[in-house]
Amino acid sequence: MASRSTTHPRNAAQNGNTKKSGKKSLPKPTHVGHFMSILTMSLCKKVLHIDTSVKIGVYLTGVLVGSVFSDIFALPKSYFSDKKNVLNRIFMSFGFGWTFVLLSIYVFLTSFVANCGNLKLVFRKHLPRMFLAAAWWYVMTSTFSYVDSVFGTCSISSLRTKSDCLKAGRAWLGFDLSGHVFLLIHNLLTISEEVKSFKAWIQLDLLLREEDLANKKNLSEKQVSEARNSYKRLTPWIKLCILLLTFWMIFCEFMLIISVVYRFHTMTQKIGAAFVAVGCWFVTYRVLLESKMEFAPGQPGQSVLNYMKLK
Repeated sequence: MASRSTTHPRNAAQNGNTKKSGKKSLPKPTHVGHFMSILTMSLCKKVLHIDTSVKIGVYLTGVLVGSVFSDIFALPKSYFSDKKNVLNRIFMSFGFGWTFVLLSIYVFLTSFVANCGNLKLVFRKHLPRMFLAAAWWYVMTSTFSYVDSVFGTCSISSLRTKSDCLKAGRAWLGFDLSGHVFLLIHNLLTISEEVKSFKAWIQLDLLLREEDLANKKNLSEKQVSEARNSYKRLTPWIKLCILLLTFWMIFCEFMLIISVVYRFHTMTQKIGAAFVAVGCWFVTYRVLLESKMEFAPGQPGQSVLNYMKLK
């Protein structure tokens, strides 16, 4: 008589559980808000993270071509050709102020997270870059004004000073480098360099998830815990700064086009101002910061966690 094989219910249940455990679990559905956040940050990165050297080439070429265009073709008067338009009075009159505030908040938050909450490093190695950029803006615009007033002449030789000449309704003939072109390119290049620290922000998240991170980076558990907590707490605010900086960069590029294609200054005055702005960028980010001298500020993204490559 053939023996009948029977399977115990308990064994069958175990086999069923084994098969179920072998299946890969499906990822949780993406929330609409999370998807929009990823999409927005992706678009912001495409605007902000174009290589700075490429931007310099585009800006210098644009100033040259736009200046030649404005000398050949006189554009008709429009809202943007009026120096008293709202965009010029509200945003350009305090142009570096907007950049200084937005970038200072961004630099403070990112460097605070990447340096495990060490405020001494934040104020010693990162925020000084913002004051250095402000110093360039103040010194250069003041120099432009000084050169124009000292070396210029009035259309009436009896009037010696620029203020007296303009009050009399006469023309002052001087070499007035374009403060707007300098300011806008100075803004754009400073932003382009500073937001490099956000390029590897996802890598920082992955780094903070690693086990035994304290030993790998020679840090204390308290420092690692502070970095992890501050990353979760401050990243939404950092992303908001990135969004605002993207809009501000686009606006500055638009205003740069307006400043170039209208005859506010001569071609040499606009090109000269553009090269001065590039020179300030080069001295700061390619000479001073890369020198790694003790008194010099740190590079954007420099931190105790070393989450991104530096030059």
